[in-house]
Amino acid sequence: MNEAEPLKPGAGVNALAAAAAQPLQIGEWQADPVLDELRRGDQVQKLEPRKMRLLMALARRPQQLVTLEQLLDEVWGDVVVTPSSVYQTISQLRSVLGDDASQPRYIVTVPRKGYRLVARVSAAPTAATPTPTSTPSAGATATPLQPEQVPKRRATDRGPAPAEPPAAATLDAAAAASPLAAAPAAAAPFVPPAPAAPPAPPARSRRLLLGGSAAAAALLGSGSWWAWQRTAPMPAADITLAVLPFGDASPKNLEQPLADSLAESVIGALSRHQEIRVTARSTSFQFRSAQALAPQAQQLAVTHVLWGELRRWQQGLQLKLSLYRAADSRVLWQQALESPAAAFGSLAFDAANAALRALGVAPLPASSIPAPVADAYELYLLGLHYQRAGLMDGILKARAYFQRAIDVDPGFAPAYVGQAATWIAEFHYGNGLAFRTMDARAQPLIDRALQLDPDLPLALGLQGHLKTQLSQHEEARRWLGQALDKAPSDATLLHWSGINESDDGWPARAQPLFSKAAQLSPLAAQIQHRAGLAAVHAGQYDAAEGAYQRAIALAPEHPNGPWGLGILGFARGRLADAVGGYRKALLIDGKRDQLWHQLAWLHLDLGQTDEAQKAFAQAEAFSATPGSVRVTAAYRFVQGGDRAALEQALRLAPTGAAQARDAVIEAALLRLLLGQTAEALKAVEAVIGLVQADPIPLFNNWLCFLGRHILLDVATVYNAAGQRQKADPFIDQAAAYVDRYVKQGNVWHAAGYHRARIAALRGQPEAALAALDDAVRLGWRRAWWLAQDPALHSLHNLPRFKALLASVDDANRQQRQKLLG
Repeated sequence: MNEAEPLKPGAGVNALAAAAAQPLQIGEWQADPVLDELRRGDQVQKLEPRKMRLLMALARRPQQLVTLEQLLDEVWGDVVVTPSSVYQTISQLRSVLGDDASQPRYIVTVPRKGYRLVARVSAAPTAATPTPTSTPSAGATATPLQPEQVPKRRATDRGPAPAEPPAAATLDAAAAASPLAAAPAAAAPFVPPAPAAPPAPPARSRRLLLGGSAAAAALLGSGSWWAWQRTAPMPAADITLAVLPFGDASPKNLEQPLADSLAESVIGALSRHQEIRVTARSTSFQFRSAQALAPQAQQLAVTHVLWGELRRWQQGLQLKLSLYRAADSRVLWQQALESPAAAFGSLAFDAANAALRALGVAPLPASSIPAPVADAYELYLLGLHYQRAGLMDGILKARAYFQRAIDVDPGFAPAYVGQAATWIAEFHYGNGLAFRTMDARAQPLIDRALQLDPDLPLALGLQGHLKTQLSQHEEARRWLGQALDKAPSDATLLHWSGINESDDGWPARAQPLFSKAAQLSPLAAQIQHRAGLAAVHAGQYDAAEGAYQRAIALAPEHPNGPWGLGILGFARGRLADAVGGYRKALLIDGKRDQLWHQLAWLHLDLGQTDEAQKAFAQAEAFSATPGSVRVTAAYRFVQGGDRAALEQALRLAPTGAAQARDAVIEAALLRLLLGQTAEALKAVEAVIGLVQADPIPLFNNWLCFLGRHILLDVATVYNAAGQRQKADPFIDQAAAYVDRYVKQGNVWHAAGYHRARIAALRGQPEAALAALDDAVRLGWRRAWWLAQDPALHSLHNLPRFKALLASVDDANRQQRQKLLG
């Protein structure tokens, strides 16, 4: 193969820019920006489109510095992100290229400026290259940053949070792990480097602050200040304030966790203001100075920035506050607050009101709840610090700090809320905690918090969020409505409210709430994830894809963005895309049992029984209820036609009321395939009373979207046993449920499948076939189960039904070829 002439810096740049879509030879790799592929010999690496655009942006300027600003404009011009997205994508690109940041052969970091591509770049050779089988690109760890850089996102296995993980009591992070459970959370947290100091005030003001006169000394006692207002106050309704992480000016800089959590508490206090808007922590904490935020102030819709510097004295604490105009970082006001150690618990509230007065708006009303004991408040702030990390180890440390805060001050309501949030987070992060155990741990803590402070917004909101997960949506709506009345500018509460509306089957109601949350926290990937899910339910697939791509751009190290693309592929009937999305998500976080479980079903739909078995094994390994997973895994024997293996698997299945009730019913449905109708009926009868009495239903919109409705499984067993009078109430209840969700604007292919089962069980074959036609048209691809489902037994020999199955098999064959080729 003849090697083309290398492109030289300068003149060669124009040549490349004119042929931006042409393949380039970059070192050992041939880059094809049309196919988003890197080739080296027989090896092919597929790149995400944004990674390819980043590589080509560097390759168009070989050997030249490309600044962070240029890369943000050229590669991320369609979304609002921070430089951390560049850092993470560069790190991942290095991993794919086989590059080493310490001894680079491809990409060199120019500290505080940008990057240079140092590999040889030329037009791609004209000789044809063989087309091998593609392999997914390897995962990568973000490269460490220099202290001068904007902090990077910390790589994390998880987020609600559903979402937006429930890792923080202030909750930007709530519910990241599941569409059912919030999203959460917030974009991945940042490693806090040393903060940039604000511009120094004039020397005269500094003397006033630090002393030099009796008047100054008197001012210091109650919170000394200097202030100037260079512009007329802005109307309160037009103000959007971003509170940045506070700096630490204490000796040896040991108070940074405390300073950051104090800033978070100030955000919580300001979010209760009825007029101004406050940017959420998940966005504002991505900037360490007003100067760093200024270039993106317009995109973030931020008008003002509040920054502080905390210093601990032997006798107490001092907090220097600075208010900036966001657009140009101009200092508008500064003040120093001093607090004796015993009054530390009221410092965040005092700081919030000082900032509000400086903005020229009404301060927050005084609370009737006494300030917490100072030591308890400090322990609580340290709990928030560990919670923000979004890792299971941090969640457990946070729980210990919150408990210590409660031990010191049993009347401190926010500490109970923090404790409750850690139990919800542990459940969603796949740490083996069962759902009912989570509920039993979290609910009493929320109840206690509300007894102590009935108006605490986060307690009201967390109560509503927990009710959402219990599928008690009307009650959740009431709690969340009260919370938003108290704190209308809290992005977390808006996010949770959107999740509740989405999970209750109201995507049109959810979308404005997600939009408002995103306005307050435009850099929160979890909000985008949940907005994408609402768009999927509404059948707005282009909007959903845009939301998931934004989530990936904001948090490339978080699994929920690729997972969302997998959900979208499933909804569209594009199973190869669905499998690709799930695989990418599991490369980032391989402990998500729900994702492994859903991936296994996709492999079954594609006829890949061995791959399904591997995915089921992973789901069982990480599940809190492995017995239930083993029952579901028995479906692979149905797909493979192995009756003996199915019979053996069901011998080990749970049968008693003490077992997982959904697993008992699922096993009973499978027994019908073996002709074991009496055994199936006995198993259902053993648990159905408990199912009906249980306030936590075994069905919800997410399970129905995936194609499961346990009430129809119960009805199928009763129908097979000839007990139609017992089957009818379950059929009617399921029909009402599915009809309601469709009328509320949900566009699910699985709705057609559920309606087909309902019609078939009612003895209406034509209506059942029409419903299946709708399901297949919208993307339902589970032909192997349609051919076995006992609920559809009356359809199995109909020519129209067989023709429908053949069309689905053909579509799946094409998807399988796409996945393998």
